[in-house]
Amino acid sequence: MTSDKLLLNGDGSRMQQTASGKCPVFVAFLAVACTVLAGLGDWKTLNDTYGALPKVIVLGTIVCAFLYFLVTADFAKLRKALGYFPIFLLMIAVYTLVSLYIWITDLSQAASISRAGQKILFQTIIIIYCVFMCYLFEDRAVNYMFFGMCAANTAIILLEMPKYGFAESISSVVTCLVTFGEAEGFVRALEIHDITFLFGQFFIYYMMFAPKSSKPERRIRRWGVILSVFFMLVGLKRSVLPAVILVCVFVKLVRKARRPGKCVMATGISLFLFFYLYLYLTRNGILVSFLESLGVDMMGRDVLWKLPNDYYELSLFWKGLGFEGVTDLVNIWYSNGLINHPFPLHNDILRIFIELGALGFTLWAGINYILYPSYWMKQHDTETGLLYIAILAYMSVTYLTDNTAFYFWSCIGLKLIPMSYSYQIREPLKQVQWKAPTPNEAMNEIRLIEMGE
Repeated sequence: MTSDKLLLNGDGSRMQQTASGKCPVFVAFLAVACTVLAGLGDWKTLNDTYGALPKVIVLGTIVCAFLYFLVTADFAKLRKALGYFPIFLLMIAVYTLVSLYIWITDLSQAASISRAGQKILFQTIIIIYCVFMCYLFEDRAVNYMFFGMCAANTAIILLEMPKYGFAESISSVVTCLVTFGEAEGFVRALEIHDITFLFGQFFIYYMMFAPKSSKPERRIRRWGVILSVFFMLVGLKRSVLPAVILVCVFVKLVRKARRPGKCVMATGISLFLFFYLYLYLTRNGILVSFLESLGVDMMGRDVLWKLPNDYYELSLFWKGLGFEGVTDLVNIWYSNGLINHPFPLHNDILRIFIELGALGFTLWAGINYILYPSYWMKQHDTETGLLYIAILAYMSVTYLTDNTAFYFWSCIGLKLIPMSYSYQIREPLKQVQWKAPTPNEAMNEIRLIEMGE
């Protein structure tokens, strides 16, 4: 650390107070405005017209960072923020190199190059946004992003309201909250998957990790929890709440363990190994049969998960179809009338294995679930590693039955929240034990007292 001042808080940890000046108001406003405008791109009306294009607005944070650097010329702060680039660009390298190898060795799989390039580009934009938000706001970056996304979601609600009328809209929201997510009409139009999953990440942070040593911090934490729950319910993701609650219980248990760091790594390794079992159960239909025996509505996933079986091998030598190769398969199934709509696969674990092959899948899982937790703990502290694995465990639940592994805002949260949190330094309070003086030390103390008299 540099000249940052560290204070002890009530739970025996130290929290950072940044000695350097805060980000100028106009720069902060521009950065948050970029977040809000990009978030508005998830409004269905804009999304249907422009697709993912509005998300590029987050690159405005580069301009904000440049303006801030002109004001402060703080090279040390810039170097610290840029230091996060290499570890996250590692995944970009995996996607690119593995896919290039597949396309070069099998030109029949090269049709997905354009879409793959676009997805890799947006994953790179995610890293740029996270790095420069943390450069601007340090440990406050998570708060700025959170309230920016709240503003974006609120704006979407207000923009959607005129279609249904004020009274019907309010009635729909109340019904949704009272019935724990059962709603139609206005609230149904607000179903925004990516942003809703992001608020699940925010809930975990504000509930279990946000600082609370001062009154303003407790107020931000309280509003963080309340607003996260509200937007999760309005987003019609009822399954998110049980998942985040289970993750919060997991965090409590890990903190009580004798060696929390070992528990974090054990969790990552266990999930890493579980995914191979999950692939086996999915391919052989065992998972679908089990879920159907429990009365779970698969909503067509039972059909979707069987269709790829003829296009891949569950083998260590499976090479893969290349990034975005599954999208080509879905379009083929739709053209052949096997499905009535080009639905996504709704199984990111299976999708990544099919696209990147056994080697690429192993690298993806190993980096995310083993390397990254280790990085956060070794370069920062155990709490940062615990925060990362907690968010990742929550997102992993969605990877099993959804398409969230490359969702724009969900990927930002998975990186930015631990990154911002790492600017807060928490170290166990060292207990200084009293030690009886030796006879010589006691005599010296007596002589000093007598000389003083």
